[in-house]
Amino acid sequence: MKTDLTTPGSYAQSKALSVPKADPSLKKAALKAVDAKDAKLASPDYKLDLSSSSKSGTPSLPSAPSMPSLPSSSPSAPTPESIPRSKIDPDLVKDMESKIAKETAKEEIKEKAKAAAPEEITVRDGTLKRPAIIFIKGWDVFSSPSKSESGYAGMGRIADSVDGSKVYGWSQKDEIIKEIKKVQPNQPVVLVGHSFGGDTAVEVANELDSLENNFRQVDLLVTIDAIGYNNDIIPQNVRKHLNVFGEKSTLLNDGPHVARQHEKTSVQNILSPLDHTDIDDDKSVQYEIVNLIQKSLTGFV
Repeated sequence: MKTDLTTPGSYAQSKALSVPKADPSLKKAALKAVDAKDAKLASPDYKLDLSSSSKSGTPSLPSAPSMPSLPSSSPSAPTPESIPRSKIDPDLVKDMESKIAKETAKEEIKEKAKAAAPEEITVRDGTLKRPAIIFIKGWDVFSSPSKSESGYAGMGRIADSVDGSKVYGWSQKDEIIKEIKKVQPNQPVVLVGHSFGGDTAVEVANELDSLENNFRQVDLLVTIDAIGYNNDIIPQNVRKHLNVFGEKSTLLNDGPHVARQHEKTSVQNILSPLDHTDIDDDKSVQYEIVNLIQKSLTGFV
């Protein structure tokens, strides 16, 4: 027999009716007790005690669902993981998870792209359609202490006046040759070096004059009080060479230069009365250099 728990006293009545028929007095007593209990339930001063019914095993009424808390004004808004799933709408959870997943994916893509990207764009040799105009500075120890600008300020000002020029240090011979190789073979090459930089410029020209480098032509080679004693001969791949050297700094320069093959190379030597650190600041020297560069670039700029 099924027990009906929804009607007051039904459970007690069922228990009373289940008393054996052999004892009718007990059955009458049980029914009388049930009637007394029903009357008590029907009285207006009856109060339902949910806590006691819960302890006695009777099912308690479900509590009302609490609303999800709004995001706080702090910079870090609550995530789906921080809110119990039983307290919020499942669709809201899915939407939040979807947005977080998309943002995470975007950040991962950015990080992977950043890690895979090279530090600089690799340029294949012989692909740049522009002149290679290289200025090579000397050793800063020979810079004039009276000047506020170090690294031979005159060289820097000349380079700034020529569009597309690049400035290197005297010890960067390999980087200079690498830069020249990027330029198309039919584009002019200009080398301007001062002090140790002048010596490096001659070394670069000699290295380009080889089978390995296809005897790359140097349209203009300028040396300003170059330092060295074994670079007086200018190689055959140089078309025009200007050599400016100071008469007061015999210990710091290698004197006049000569062409290895004069029918291929034009050499011009200029003796300057200025000091080693001041030659590149001389206006007449600067004018001569800029003028020769412009002539070498005629038809290319």
